[in-house]
Amino acid sequence: MKFNSIKFEISILYTAILGLILIVFSGILYFISNAFLQQTDQQLKVKAQAVDSTVKSYLNVLGQTHNALSESVAMTLGLKSGNFLQYKTWRISRKWQAQAQSLNLNREYINFASKDGKEVFNSPNLDKALRPAFLEDIQFLQQGKFMFRTLNVRGKNIRVINFPFTDRSLGQYLIQVGVPQEPIMQQVRNWLYSIAISVPIILLLTNFVGSQLAARILRPVYEITDMANRITQQDLSARIKSKHFDKEMESLVESFNDMIARLEKSFNHIEQFSYHAAHELKTPLTIIQGEADLLLRRERSAHEYRQALKIIQEESQRVLKTVDDLLLLTKLDYQHEVFKFEQFDFIEFFSEIIEQNRLIAANKGIGIRMNLKNISSPLMVNGDRLHLRRLFFNIIDNAIKFTPEGGCIDMRIEYSDGKVISTVADTGPGIAPEHLDKIFDEFYRANKNILGSGLGLNIAHSIAQLHQGEIQVESQLGRGTTFKVILPS
Repeated sequence: MKFNSIKFEISILYTAILGLILIVFSGILYFISNAFLQQTDQQLKVKAQAVDSTVKSYLNVLGQTHNALSESVAMTLGLKSGNFLQYKTWRISRKWQAQAQSLNLNREYINFASKDGKEVFNSPNLDKALRPAFLEDIQFLQQGKFMFRTLNVRGKNIRVINFPFTDRSLGQYLIQVGVPQEPIMQQVRNWLYSIAISVPIILLLTNFVGSQLAARILRPVYEITDMANRITQQDLSARIKSKHFDKEMESLVESFNDMIARLEKSFNHIEQFSYHAAHELKTPLTIIQGEADLLLRRERSAHEYRQALKIIQEESQRVLKTVDDLLLLTKLDYQHEVFKFEQFDFIEFFSEIIEQNRLIAANKGIGIRMNLKNISSPLMVNGDRLHLRRLFFNIIDNAIKFTPEGGCIDMRIEYSDGKVISTVADTGPGIAPEHLDKIFDEFYRANKNILGSGLGLNIAHSIAQLHQGEIQVESQLGRGTTFKVILPS
């Protein structure tokens, strides 16, 4: 990446800003979360030690038996009240109630379990849904050792301490104290709100610095804009000259110059297209106008009226045909959605076209022959039947038009390398070599004596291209012309 690149400069700016924000933000979150987690763990340890100490206080009074342990745990967890008649246990209970209230143990989850999991005592708020999670994968630790775990139960996170309760005569047990982390997260969110207030101030400062840097970076853009405003539709030959711009700006200038070149080419095409369209429409309209003027100068016989109206009708049809072709060309160039592609048998499709044109050819005394070269039906292609029909009708119509009476048109279908090759060969006069590379141009007619708009082959060529195909032509003067339509199978 070049150092004079806009991309480099902007990336450095954004990286620095984002890096600073992320470092500060991550640091604050790290210290906040660590502080709250350490504080929570320390409180859990104090509460577990308090439970451990209280159970042992009860045992000192009631004795070192399993029944005494059960009663001690039950009184510690609030499952049973101290006996007033037994003054020592009652005094321990009074003291423990005050301590539990100060430690907020009434809201915490407390579980007291034996090593084999058979003797389990729970605080009243530890319901059945939470108990399996507390007892899952528990580890009994040595005296003085403890471990913290985070449980996820029903979408709630609970921080739990596993604290060993060991007695020489009673064995090893486990004290578990858990606290929901939602209140802690609420405190973290409060901190985040405080951070959010400071972010706009940082962004305003960043915006000021960034705007100054962007102004320097975009200074060449203003120069390009000024140059571009000088290019008008009357003079599309002007181009922006590259200076010592950044790499991206050089690419922008080249793309802009290419766009102007394409626009210039399009304007020239539209100008030529409009000229040819006007020329093609002017001739039949002039004939129609002339015939109408002759009819209106004086009274004519019925035969003369019929003759004039016949000419007007033929020329009107020619105008309509030219207009239809122009509209179709517009759709082919700019409205590709008019194509409805489907899978169909090409042999059946091509045979129908031949049969429909056989009668037209027969009226001119022209024969049509069809040859399927090493082809077995069906031969499937993916295309738009309606527009492919238009393609072949235009080519066959040309063949019939230029083939003299008594001539023949050979049609052949081949399959090669995943492509369907349709051949239409006539026995007409042929096309001169200087015309072959122009016959697919709009309004081009190699033989000016034959009526037509000069759009048929151009339309056929456009349809073939939109089917990812092509049309090839070969011709020899005096020996006829051969068109090959190549479509993917």
